[in-house]
Amino acid sequence: MKRLIIFIMMLLIFLASIGIGYFYLNTREDQKKNSKSNEVLIGNINTNETVSTENLEEKVSPNSEITTTILYKKCGHEIVETKKVDKEIINLNKEELAKIYKEYTIETFSNGQISLYKEENKMCDEHFYIGESNGLICIYKLNEDGEEELYDSTNITVEYLPAEEKEKIDKKVEVIGKEELYKILENFES
Repeated sequence: MKRLIIFIMMLLIFLASIGIGYFYLNTREDQKKNSKSNEVLIGNINTNETVSTENLEEKVSPNSEITTTILYKKCGHEIVETKKVDKEIINLNKEELAKIYKEYTIETFSNGQISLYKEENKMCDEHFYIGESNGLICIYKLNEDGEEELYDSTNITVEYLPAEEKEKIDKKVEVIGKEELYKILENFES
């Protein structure tokens, strides 16, 4: 008989805990639904118009990358540069960013990637010539107007170069890009 009473009490406790758990979970789900709601009821009793307060506007995130593309019309080169965004533009929307980058056209704008484009009516700064001055190899650069300026002078003497290299330097060797320039200068040094 004792066993039967213990069994009935255990069964009642089990059923009561299931009931309490069910009641608790149902009230928790209602609370979750109410707290997640981002809508505000506007108007009078006769209208059920709702307005979402959720902000769907895209903004610049700290992990965004910004790609700038500049087309230089005088030489036809397009310089593309990609980097992480500066702290100053984080959390800006597209309109706010457009005010900062006035000279650029915003081609793409999302939380992760921004693409800016502009055209310049000048030469890019990647045009170099290797020539000779006072027996040394010199580097000349074309400025944005296409005029030649002395950029740097090396300590490499022309007199020890092979005849074909001397001839190239007399005519001035055109080089596009600093990387290519340094490769050629290394070959002259060796």
